Amino acid sequence: MVQRILEGCPCLLYLNLSCTLLTNKTLQELSRNCLSLQYLSLAYCDRFTDEGFLYLATGKGCHNLIHLNLSGCTQLTVAGFRYISAGCPALEEIVINDMLTLSDSCVLVSVNHDVTACLSWPKSLLRCVLTCSQGLRRLHAAECPGMTDASLKSVASLQHLRYLNISYCNRVTDVGVQYLTKGCSANELQELNVSHCSHITDISVMRIAQRYTQLCKLLHLNLSYCERLTDSAVEWLGGSSLCSLDLSSCNIQDQVLLPCLLLFSRIQKLCKNVTDLEHVDISHCVALSDAAVRAFSFYCRGLVALRMVGCFKMTDMAVQYLTSGSQYLRELDVSGCVLLTDLTLWYLERICPPLSSITMACCSGISRAAASKLQPRVTYWEHSSDTPPYWFGYNMGHLVTKPTPTTSQMVDPLFSSEDTASKSF
Repeated sequence: MVQRILEGCPCLLYLNLSCTLLTNKTLQELSRNCLSLQYLSLAYCDRFTDEGFLYLATGKGCHNLIHLNLSGCTQLTVAGFRYISAGCPALEEIVINDMLTLSDSCVLVSVNHDVTACLSWPKSLLRCVLTCSQGLRRLHAAECPGMTDASLKSVASLQHLRYLNISYCNRVTDVGVQYLTKGCSANELQELNVSHCSHITDISVMRIAQRYTQLCKLLHLNLSYCERLTDSAVEWLGGSSLCSLDLSSCNIQDQVLLPCLLLFSRIQKLCKNVTDLEHVDISHCVALSDAAVRAFSFYCRGLVALRMVGCFKMTDMAVQYLTSGSQYLRELDVSGCVLLTDLTLWYLERICPPLSSITMACCSGISRAAASKLQPRVTYWEHSSDTPPYWFGYNMGHLVTKPTPTTSQMVDPLFSSEDTASKSF
């Protein structure tokens, strides 16, 4: 069947053969007939061998291939990847997920144009030695337990690298990040994801901040679940050009976050600063309270999306701050903020539009009737009164009750009396 398709469609551009029983014979037909093929997925096809890619390297077809998906093809060896490198000179993207049997030298992709290499090898003892052209722009290397600082030393030499994802690479340390910040890759890097890198410390954040504050290029930074980061890491971010910041599950405090944001505004003329911050994720930062949201709201006026899932200290006052200062807010997720009440819905109604997405899962303090009134005014709406799941980290042995109003919950001088008046549905 596949052979007939290939013979009858010489101008084929896109072909997805994932999870099929194709063999080397199919790849041979590809090399003969599909001269224009650009996208090919062979994910989880385990019947072909290295020989199949030998056909691609020596045949007349598939030399225009720009995307190749080999996820789960654990039968490939170093020879197979060599054939891919030789036979696909225009390759821009390679996806190699769930490759549990790869050895250190299996991935050898040499190309001459812009490339995206996606390498995701969960639960394995692999080391990825990447040898890529200087045209590499995007590199996904998530969940590579074998990736070490030595690998990042090679990555650091890529002059045009704009995106790097090394999340879940538990063997990467501050030394590897140092290679990145001192290498050529730092010149163009715009997005960096080091989520779940358990050995990353404040030293890495300091080096990132110092390097990219000078270049003003880094726009997106993901530090989520970096368990060794402390308050000092957040302080180092002052003065960066970030427009997206993920601090979820980081151990940060209000008293550190506030000075950090004030620092951004003082160097506004020097480079892009925190006022350009549009996407913020502080989910599961359990030490944060209303004061943190107040800081984001009044110093980051262009805020578009905020996620504060599992921040159980947040009250209606946090939402009041947010709706008064963030005029462009489109997405908000307050799931697990158990102290929020129906008053939150009244505040949110005032910014619909632009607010178009609201998620209120596990918000037992918000009634269904009140939440439903907001549903027709947004594109995406979700609400439930369920008990927060255990992984939220709440102490389910004690009920969370609303605390006695403190100074931070009293009328703020930045608000008018109308804003602070208690409303009900």
